[in-house]
Amino acid sequence: MSGGHAALLAGLFVAPALLLWLGQRLRDAGAVRRGAFWGGVVGHTAALVATVLATLMPPIVWTGGGALRELVVHWSMAAGAVVGGAVGAVVARRRA
Repeated sequence: MSGGHAALLAGLFVAPALLLWLGQRLRDAGAVRRGAFWGGVVGHTAALVATVLATLMPPIVWTGGGALRELVVHWSMAAGAVVGGAVGAVVARRRA
């Protein structure tokens, strides 16, 4: 299994599981945790849309391989959840 495949699996299963765990008792959570949760949800969802659009493109578009396709398809969901969670936490910390 390559690093890209591991990142794809992490984006498909680990990131939503962590977001599910972070969302438990969200009403009682602090502002930073709520911001991290919603930032992670938005980041993962946006990356999921990008991944689906990239995988639905005709194969002729991706002829010759390329790092961009690997990044979008394999790494975007995991990175989107992490970056979105971090941005959400920082924004919530600044507001509080």
